[in-house]
Formats: sequence, structure tokens, C-alpha cells
Amino acid sequence: MASAIVGRERPTSGRRHAFSAPPVEEGVPSFGGPELVDRFSRLLRAQERSPCTVKQYTHIARTFLGFVGKPLDEVTLKDLERYREYLVLERKYSKNSLYTTVRGLACLFRSFGFSVADGLEAPRRPERLPHYLSEEETHRLFDAVKDSSRDSAILHILAFCGLRVGELCHLALEDVEFERNILHVRSGKGDKDREVVLEDRTRAAIDRYLTERALSGEGNSRLIPVGPVTVERIVRRAARIAEIPRRVTPHMLRHTLATALLSRGCDIRYIQKLLGHASVATTQIYTHVDTTALKAAYQRAKPEY
Repeated sequence: MASAIVGRERPTSGRRHAFSAPPVEEGVPSFGGPELVDRFSRLLRAQERSPCTVKQYTHIARTFLGFVGKPLDEVTLKDLERYREYLVLERKYSKNSLYTTVRGLACLFRSFGFSVADGLEAPRRPERLPHYLSEEETHRLFDAVKDSSRDSAILHILAFCGLRVGELCHLALEDVEFERNILHVRSGKGDKDREVVLEDRTRAAIDRYLTERALSGEGNSRLIPVGPVTVERIVRRAARIAEIPRRVTPHMLRHTLATALLSRGCDIRYIQKLLGHASVATTQIYTHVDTTALKAAYQRAKPEY
């Protein structure tokens, strides 16, 4: 099977983009195999994609290449459609999983200058309402971690600042502006920076953690040196201790903050800025979540037939 070098023109293909493919180092001989997957992973990291995206897209590339059994430059749209059919009928992929896979494949092919995957249609993702906790349940979460200064600081930042897990794990000590009680979130989703307010309890939780850390002699430039998997485990364990029967995730605390702020009358534009949403349309989903506010508004405005 003929191999190809990234950047080499294939006059008979007609599937190459007009732009040049990214330069490739020596030792990447073809558009297939582990070498390609490793190169793709490096390209994603160089683009400063989130660790979650790099992991997902790299897995998608590896799985697809194993399925199709041919170099990337020989893949046709028919091959891609056959793979999509396999994922739906044999693997029983959900619409969300299929959407992510199609996005990952399109990124894979575009990264090496091919446009064939642009013809693969992604399904529309279902618009599900976000899951959130009540204020009483969130208080029980805090009680569940009160003996751990680290875990308490993590839950307070998630629940009062609305950070994504990746944003929390990348916080540096210098990102906390103690004089103004401001937390700087650097390069959030979409590579956007933003500032969030540190309310009193969150500031106190951070101060307690940093004091205990200093006494232990631990030094680290990161505010809380943990990874996303550890944060997930901390939240799950706290939910179990708090006897919350449903599955609780760190992202649920972000939804909880937005819902609580909206129900207490906070302007949706401020919630958008706090969460770092590019569009207020993304934030508006929370207007469909708070049934208490909905019922109150309905009672005020219902017609008298």
C-alpha cells in the first residue's frame, strides 16, 4: 500500500484543501498507524485544545483508523458513512457521542489537509435541560467535605465561581487577586479570559487551604494541584456522604450556580459573563430550568378567562 508524506500533492485526488497541510517532522511516513495518531495528538496540543478534547479526538482517530484499515489519504466518504452506520447500528452510539465523533473525524482530516470528512453529516444534539442541585443539597455537599481544606476549597470554587473542571485545575496562585477578591480565569473555553468574584465563604475556604498547605511545607505554583479525575472523585464522594441519590458531577455545580443566581433575580447578562459563555443564547437555557420562577411569573401574568 503506497504511503504519502504530509504536504505532498495528489493530483488525482481532488480531496485536498487549497491550504497547505501542516509541516511534519521526519519519522512520520504515512497517513495511517500510530505515527499519525501521535502526530494528530501533538497538533491538537499545539493548538492548545483542552486535555479532554485531545483525549477524545485522539481516541476517535485511533479507533477509526483501526476500523477502516487504510491510510488517511485513501479514505472515501463511503468509508466514513460506513463507519457512521457501524457506530449507530452496532455500537448503539447516542446522538451526543455520534456528534462528537463526527467533529473529531472532521478535525482529523482537516489537520492533514483533507476535506473528505466535511461531507459527513453530524446529527443534531438533543437540547436537554441541565441537571442541578438544590441549595439545601449543595449545603450538604459542603458539610461532607468540611474536614478537608483542599476538598472544601475545590467545592466552593466550583459552586460559587462556576468554573469548569479544566479551568479549576489550571488555576495558578497568581490568578487569585486577594486585595480585590477576584479570581482570574485564564484561557477558558474558546481561549477567553474572564474575572469572577470570590465571595466571603470561598475566599475563606481558599485561605484555610493555603494556610494548611504552607504549614505542611508543600510548594506549588498551582492554586490547587489536582487533575480532573481527582476533582470528579471528590465530588462523587461528597455526594455519597451527603446522601444525594443521583449522580453528581463537577459541571452540575456550575449549572447549580447559574440556576440559583437566575432564581434570585440576577441579570442573565451577568450570569453569561460569569460563566464565560460566548453568547447569551447559551445562558438562556437556565430560564427553562427554574420552575419556581416560572410558576411565580405565570401566577402574576395568567389571564382571567
